[in-house]
Amino acid sequence: MVFDKVEAGCKPECSYNGFDTFAKSSLFENIIKEKVLSLNIAFVCFYGSRNYNLETDKSDYDFFIVYYPTFDNFYNNRFERFSVIEKDYDYFITPIHEYIRHAMKGNIKFIEPIICGTVFFIKEHRAIKIENHGLFEKLKKFIPINYKKNFSAMMGIVNNKKLNIAKGSYTSNTLKYKETHGYDIKEAINSLRILFLLENYMQSGRFSFMVKGNPAYKGFEDYLLKINEGNISKETYIEIFDKKVSDVLKLKNNMDISHEEQKPAITETENEIKNCVKKLCRDNICFAKQV
Repeated sequence: MVFDKVEAGCKPECSYNGFDTFAKSSLFENIIKEKVLSLNIAFVCFYGSRNYNLETDKSDYDFFIVYYPTFDNFYNNRFERFSVIEKDYDYFITPIHEYIRHAMKGNIKFIEPIICGTVFFIKEHRAIKIENHGLFEKLKKFIPINYKKNFSAMMGIVNNKKLNIAKGSYTSNTLKYKETHGYDIKEAINSLRILFLLENYMQSGRFSFMVKGNPAYKGFEDYLLKINEGNISKETYIEIFDKKVSDVLKLKNNMDISHEEQKPAITETENEIKNCVKKLCRDNICFAKQV
């Protein structure tokens, strides 16, 4: 595997609670043991409430298992992609080139582990945190300057969340909020968190995911408390959402100027990442699944 050498040096911007413990647990180890029988795992990366310091004792663990495709995958253009949802954890399996492509298109869920440093290399079924690696260093350089795609992707996500709330949509995990709050407060909270993240990113040029104690999220923490206490109705949430979207859109002109200034760097780094991923796939390709 390409990540045999794991170097120290690049420290994440915030501290994280629980990922390291779970990554060293027998439960996680057993999941990986099962998956390495059929997949050539490149890395595992965590996302979710623990990156924001918003976890509770009921929070589960969310992660991606990212693998190197086999020759057959490329030849037949068929790649394994599936999710597993359990009580204590959820994970999604995806090939490395597709994971990186999603991150380069500004998908916040795929960006988050890279920026937060919650990416782990798997060696002998055990997780080792990746502190410094060429591919991820290139991505950390590329993601913050990828303004237009980041903006488009994040606005698409938050608008979709608002639309689902306005229509009264629920998932099996959020149906309970219909009686307690009258709308899907989980979607509402996440949509506002992403809007505050996007606003701060457009003002500072940096992604800052940690919420608690972060001045950029002071207003969000106030809303979070009031929503959880049932003091913000569905109609009030929509008003707050629309006002925040308006604030973010006012910053878009500055973002467009920055994008034009960074275009050469964006194109250069994008090509470097694509070439790096191609090389990783070539170097680690298998002609058959492991048995």
